[in-house]
Formats: sequence, C-alpha cells, structure tokens
Amino acid sequence: MTQHKVLSEDSMTAMDEIAKVLGKDAVILSTKKIGEKIEIIGSNDIKDILKSNKKNQKKSNFKELFSQVPLSKNPTNNKINSIMKNNDELSVEQNYISMKDLENFKSEIKSILDNSIITDLTSLNSHIDNTNFIKLLKEGYSKKTVNNVFENLNKKEISRSISNFYSELSNTLTYDLKGKLLNSKTIFVAGLTGVGKSTICAKIASYLLDQSISSHNKDNITLINFGKTSPNKISNLFNFGRVLNLNVHSFSKIEDLNKYLLENQNKIIIIDISKEFLVNKHFNNYLNITLSDNKKLLLNVIQSGINYNSLEKQMFYFDGLSPINVLTKLDEIMVNSYDFSMYHDLNCKLGLLSGTNNIIDSIAFANSLILAQYMKEN
Repeated sequence: MTQHKVLSEDSMTAMDEIAKVLGKDAVILSTKKIGEKIEIIGSNDIKDILKSNKKNQKKSNFKELFSQVPLSKNPTNNKINSIMKNNDELSVEQNYISMKDLENFKSEIKSILDNSIITDLTSLNSHIDNTNFIKLLKEGYSKKTVNNVFENLNKKEISRSISNFYSELSNTLTYDLKGKLLNSKTIFVAGLTGVGKSTICAKIASYLLDQSISSHNKDNITLINFGKTSPNKISNLFNFGRVLNLNVHSFSKIEDLNKYLLENQNKIIIIDISKEFLVNKHFNNYLNITLSDNKKLLLNVIQSGINYNSLEKQMFYFDGLSPINVLTKLDEIMVNSYDFSMYHDLNCKLGLLSGTNNIIDSIAFANSLILAQYMKEN
C-alpha cells in the first residue's frame, strides 16, 4: 500500500491513523473537509515523497532564520555537513507538514479549547454537583477542600448545596475548646515570633480569673516564660502579669520547667513557649510524653493573614502533637475563603479567636454555626 485515505471527525485523529498505517515517514498529499468530517490522504510512495520534497525546497534552513553568517568556515566541516545533509535530506523533509495542514490543526485545537474548561483529574469527582463546585472555586476555596467536604456530605447522604458546604467545613475546622480549657492544669502556648503568644497567655489567664463557677484566683494561676534567654522585666509577659496581679516565672531548661510543673500540680500554669523551643526535637519529644495527660493542653497561635508556606512550616513543627489553634489579630486582618481552605488542607483545628491587644473579655471560642454564617456572608 502506497496511499491511504482517512475520514475522521478531526485532523488529529486522521493524521494518527495515517502514521499508524503508512509509518512515520509518510507525507500528507491532501486535506479537505467533507461535511462535518476531515478527509486526509497520505502516502509513503517514494515518488510522492520526492514530489513533496520538491515543492518545499525553498524552505529556509536553521542558520538562515537566525544569522547570515555561516555556522562554520572550515571546508572539511562543510564537506561533512554536505554528506550528512544528503543522507538525511529525505528523512527530514518527509516529516514536513504543509501550512494548510498546520492551519487546519490549529483550527481544530482552537475549536476544542473554546468549548472546554481546563482543569486536572484531581478536581473531577462523580459525586460533585459541578455547578456548586465551580462556584466555590471562584469564591477562592481550593479543589482539595471542596472535594473533601463534598465527599463527606455524600457519605452522610446530605445534599451538596453551598449552605451545607459551609456548615460541613465549619464543623471540620472548629474544636469545642471551652471545657478542655477550663479543666486543664498546664496550658502550653506556642507559635512563631510576633504572632501574639504572650498576649494570648494573658487573655487566657484573664478569662480563667473571670469564671464565676471556678475557684481560680491570682494565687493559683501562674504565667511562665520558657525561652533560651531570660526576658527583661519590661517584657510583655511581665507587664501582663502586673496588670493581672499574677506571678511570672522564667525557665530556660526543660528539666527546670518539668520540675516546677511537678511541684505545682495544683496550680493553673500557662507557659509562653519561645520559637527556639518550638523547633527543638528534645522539647517536641517532651511534649509528646507530657500531653498524654488529659489535664495538659497545647495551643498553637496563628496570626490571621499568614500564607500557606509559612503555616505549613509552622504545622510541621507540631507533627504528631495535634495542637488546637488560636487565630489572632482578627481585628487587623479579616480571614477569607483562601484562609479557610488553607486551615482545612493543613488540618488546623480552630479553638480560640482573638483580636490584638485588649486582654479583658477579648477571646472567643470558635463556633461552627457562627463560622458558617461568616463564610456565607463573605
């Protein structure tokens, strides 16, 4: 067989068929549209190949496209190049596609793209209402978040409406911290520098002091600074201690901190952990053992507005510890759909919400109903 005719829905499929039947060296003799289909005739006959070569002899070579200067002035090299050109001339030009074929190909691609939504396979889910899926993507929620939340709704046999999405995501993000906080004897507060750890320590102490049902008083609540270096007496934690009339201690060694905790098991102890211990493997191992006691609580302070990479790195420090997260500075930076997706995708449970500076009546427990309403309104 020297010639082969293909009638197909599009030129790409037709050319694939030509290549399969006649081989990769085949040339295209003609392309035309018949009704809604494309007809292509190809050939691997040497006469057809030579005829096609002759039509295309005026094609510019590589060096003419970029420079008028010869690539080499060495006669020997020129001779070798000439021999190589003669040997390769047929194989190079046999793969030549006419401009008409190229334009037909471009038209087919454009037609496909004009009526397509570009995505990837991870976003496709047979259980998802595509209209709601795309709407939520436009709002800023990640594909991972939308897929996971809709999948949970599907398992619960709940309709995949936008409203149910907000409710399910809010339930996933929030942790009912109030009871745990009131019953904890040791509260570790960690986070990066500048996120408001010391302020959160003071706010928690203030909240505990204000609980009328509690026997807490200034004598059984203590603030502790835990860092490699001792803070000066005008640091934020010491200032908060003066305002609340609470004792403030400072430790720089795990052994000393642990000794104090063992000697004061009846006290409520709130510990401000500096960043250098946050990245300390020895301290991480210590927390793993200590937190097995249900009277101990680990909080991770996150500043609203943090980017994904920074939060991912911060959560890496707590690998295996499952902290409850405190979201701060909400009076400065409002959270949005991107943030909620970030918390979801990095498995962040939100327990406390807070503003910036005030320490009296200034923390709120994360509530799934309120959070869902916030998502809906924003």
